[in-house]
Amino acid sequence: MKVTIHQPEHLPWLGLLAKVAASDLWIVLDSVPYRKNYFQNRNRVLLNGEQTWLTVPVEAPFGTLIRDVRVAGTPHWLRRYRGRLVQAVAGTPGAGRLEGLLALIEAAAPGSPLADLNLDIVDWLFPQFEVKVPRVRASELSATGSKSGLILDLCRTVGADEYIAGPSGRDYLDLAAFADHGIRVRFFDFDHPTYPQGGSSFVPCLSAVDAWSRLVQAELPLLLSRYRLSDR
Repeated sequence: MKVTIHQPEHLPWLGLLAKVAASDLWIVLDSVPYRKNYFQNRNRVLLNGEQTWLTVPVEAPFGTLIRDVRVAGTPHWLRRYRGRLVQAVAGTPGAGRLEGLLALIEAAAPGSPLADLNLDIVDWLFPQFEVKVPRVRASELSATGSKSGLILDLCRTVGADEYIAGPSGRDYLDLAAFADHGIRVRFFDFDHPTYPQGGSSFVPCLSAVDAWSRLVQAELPLLLSRYRLSDR
C-alpha cells in the first residue's frame, strides 16, 4: 500500500492533490505543532492579476497541535475573505458554482477546529479533480516519535510498503530505517502545469481553486498527472 503523509492545508494547491491522488491512503498529519504563517490557515488566489491571501484567523498559542487549533472570533474576517474569493473567481466559468465552497467557509464558527474546516474543503474540492483516495488522521493512530521516526511509525501503523514523500523529505528522512522495515521511499516532484489565467504570464502554486474556477471539470484531473517519482 502506497501512503502519503501531509498536513491539512487550507484550500490546498495542485501539488498536494496530485500527491494524494498518486497514493492509496493519505495520513492527515494533524498531530504535530501548528506552523504560523504557513498554509494551514491560508492560501493564495489570483485577484486582479496579483497573488492575494485568503486567511482564516486562528487561536493557536505556541506549541498548539494542528488538531487543537481553533478558528478565532476576529471581527469582519469572513466578510473580507468572502469578498476576495468572490472577486477572484468573478468572470470565470466557476463563478456560478462557488456556493458550496462559500457555505463551508461561512460555517466556520469561532472556536471550531481549523482542521475540520480544511478537511471539509478537501471533501468538496477533491471530487472536482476526481481524487478518491481515503484518509485517516494521524491523531487517530498510535504512532510515536518525531520527524523521520514519526513518519516511519505512521507508515508501519497502517501497514504501508511504500511511502510517497515530498521533495523536502530528502533532507530529513532516514532511508535506511525505512528499508529496515521493508518500506520503499519514493520522492514526489510535481511539474506544475499551466492553464489560461487571463494574464500575460502564468502564476503557479496558487490554491487549486484557481484552476477549478478557470477550467471545465473534465480538464481538471489531467492537471494532476504531471509528476515524477524517484528513489533519490
